[in-house]
Amino acid sequence: MLNDLLGRLRGKPSATAHASPLDELLTEAVARVQAGDADGAQRAAEQALQRHADHAAALHLRGLAEALRGSHDTALEWFSRARRADPAQAAFAYSKGLSARVLGHLEDAIAAWEEAARLDPKDAATLHALGVALLEAGQPEEAVDTLARAVANSPEDANLRCDLGHALRATGQHALALEAFSLACTLCPEDSRLHDSLGVALHGQWRLAEALAAFDRALSIDPEFAGAHNNRGASLQAMGRVEEAVEAFAHALAIDPRHTNAMTNHAQALQETGRWREAMAGFAAAAAAGSAGARFRHALVLPVIAASLEEIAEARGRIAPALDAIEADGVRLGNPHAEVGTAGFHLAYHGACDRELQDRIARTYLSACPSLAWTAPHIGRTRRPGRLRIGFLSRFLRAHSIGKTSRGLIERFSRTDFEVICIHIPPVSDDDTARAIRAAADHNLVLPLALQPAREAVAALELDALFFQEIGLDPFAYYLAFARLAPVQCVSFGHPDTTGIPNMDWFISSDLYEPPVAQEHYSERLWLARQAGTLAWYLRPPTPDPSLSRDSLGLPSDRPLYFCPHSHFRWHPEFDDLLRAILDTDTRGEVVLVDSSQPRWTRLLRKRLERALGPHAGRLRVLPQQPLPRYLALMRLTDAMLDPIHFNGMNNSLDAFSAGVPVVTWPRALQRGRHTSGMYQRMGWDACVAQDANQYVQIAVRLAKDPEFRHAARREVAARSAVLFEDDHVVLEFERFFREACVS
Repeated sequence: MLNDLLGRLRGKPSATAHASPLDELLTEAVARVQAGDADGAQRAAEQALQRHADHAAALHLRGLAEALRGSHDTALEWFSRARRADPAQAAFAYSKGLSARVLGHLEDAIAAWEEAARLDPKDAATLHALGVALLEAGQPEEAVDTLARAVANSPEDANLRCDLGHALRATGQHALALEAFSLACTLCPEDSRLHDSLGVALHGQWRLAEALAAFDRALSIDPEFAGAHNNRGASLQAMGRVEEAVEAFAHALAIDPRHTNAMTNHAQALQETGRWREAMAGFAAAAAAGSAGARFRHALVLPVIAASLEEIAEARGRIAPALDAIEADGVRLGNPHAEVGTAGFHLAYHGACDRELQDRIARTYLSACPSLAWTAPHIGRTRRPGRLRIGFLSRFLRAHSIGKTSRGLIERFSRTDFEVICIHIPPVSDDDTARAIRAAADHNLVLPLALQPAREAVAALELDALFFQEIGLDPFAYYLAFARLAPVQCVSFGHPDTTGIPNMDWFISSDLYEPPVAQEHYSERLWLARQAGTLAWYLRPPTPDPSLSRDSLGLPSDRPLYFCPHSHFRWHPEFDDLLRAILDTDTRGEVVLVDSSQPRWTRLLRKRLERALGPHAGRLRVLPQQPLPRYLALMRLTDAMLDPIHFNGMNNSLDAFSAGVPVVTWPRALQRGRHTSGMYQRMGWDACVAQDANQYVQIAVRLAKDPEFRHAARREVAARSAVLFEDDHVVLEFERFFREACVS
């Protein structure tokens, strides 16, 4: 800012052999300002003012002397006097804007720079300062126009192009923004901050490998650039390289221990790797440094792989008191997605009803950020005649469990009665499932990744119903769900837990999944599809490759194998006791699991299982992650497939049933522990449904050790499972829901 002030010395006299005493004083004042000598500049300017009390240049120089010493309030007074003495001098308005900006008077700065730009419309520095201020003031379109004018007058200014890139990003013009950042880097290739800005823009477009390269380039120029280390960590984390991300964030903090974003990101990465107690300490440090979002993250941090039932109880027990303290302290959030960015994913894996906690969490968010409950303008109006407009919203409308369970509904909804609109949270994928979903929709909308513009974009659709394909996997969808964007808002089993969000009206489930008291588990009204074995029109998976053998998959041919392919966070500590009992009973059996995407998760689970299994721990076999054909073959080649308790299979069970493989299951109190038993009810066969722990163990061991029972069970599943796949009855039930909910 000071350099800007020094660079705007206009109207200064030229030194000549015949300079007057006044000119000599002004020249001296200019030299003193440029040398950073505030006292000398003040003396020279005051002597000039003694000779000419209203000399505009002397008044301006007097103000610059005050600005040099940081007295911007006083500087503003002198700049105002200079402007009154010579209103046509753009430099005086420019300087006034700079001091106003230093003082935090953004509106005054904008007004001063607008006046300077009117007086000198082609001055790039004025337009640059004005454009950046407009962007900060929340006027990105005006900022783009202003900065584009500045670029036209100073096309070789790399920093100017970079700021134009920031403004273009804010207006959603991402391709042009990337072009601006790239050109800035070309103009000034040794400026680390330009490469960092390019990396941030590439990350925002999910071009993560390119973003990482940009951050690496920034750090090759300036290895001590804490912000670039932090941003590099964010890209590594998004790429699933979380252990490397932890190191990157730690490096940022070693350089700048007070870098609040790096504190929070480091803690988040620690949590993702399962180091939840270290994460708590990190969030506490960020909260102490003033981060309101870190207060929430500290309250909500949970273990990924719980070490014990006691650890689950400890983690859950601290949430409500921490939220009470947040409310009591009046903590406020401006942008929960940017400041907090968590959806409470791991609560659902604790085997407990989450309604009270989810209600409590949502209430605290609304207390801290009432604008979350924004209401679309069309709410309350009489709906227009015609087809019901249904929006399907998710980040995961692609080759993902959500895409697999959404695709059939989107493709097969009646277009006589319904208009189907797919609402995509970026990044938008281009795999086969994603392309099929986009092709099937009547319309597609890609949301901006900012809450208020996204709310307004959804509101502009004037939907009759908004169907969140999941709440709990993606933070952006979670925070968006707080708004009233359609008269009817609903969610289903994509993440099978209640949301606690007041504006979420309905939870769609199946009468085959829910116990009689199920409504008590939901903050939403519960709507039950009739006799739905799944809540998806599910495309039957491919047939397992018959050429694959145990030997080709690295499995022993002479041992009973119990296969549980589920994600490690689904393995509840109570499931360990069942595995111990199975291996106690079958002294030659092995339990087969698949490695996690995060190696530390596997280490944590193995440590817990080794403790639980005792002498049987050597009969755990961990396989690397498998491509789909080998995964399907694994189910066929093992002897008993195990459903974890409290949170069991949907896609996993359907994959097994499609291959004619029975799954041992034990339905528990909550929907997420009853999916597989619901599928068995739809099939009309329950020989692998246990009623207690002992029966679970008996069925599993019998499948593994009794070939006649195993083959008979496989024949039954193969003969009966067709009712679970490509089932138009499910589509009709969802259509019934939307008719009832939207028209009643």
